[in-house]
Amino acid sequence: MGEGKSFYAVLSLCAVAAAGIVLIPGLPLVYVVLLVNVVAVLAMPPALVFLFMLVNDKEIMGDLVSPLWANMLATGVVFILAAAGVLFGISIIAPNIFAALGGT
Repeated sequence: MGEGKSFYAVLSLCAVAAAGIVLIPGLPLVYVVLLVNVVAVLAMPPALVFLFMLVNDKEIMGDLVSPLWANMLATGVVFILAAAGVLFGISIIAPNIFAALGGT
């Protein structure tokens, strides 16, 4: 714990902030949880892109760089996750927007 003081400080601050948010009277916690999930889903594609760049760096990975088929698969997964995240976010922020598509 002595080597990661700033890491644990940020982690503790996040825990205290989360505890403070939960204690706000009348706050719809289900909606807060859904919004947090939307943010997490939308933050995932940039992280995957950086991981994609890492596994394709010959200097770091050496002979274990990602093959072309894996790169194509990873690109498809990032696009699908980004699209799903955007649709999820829209459905949370404006729940009735997809009613025209036949949803109930």
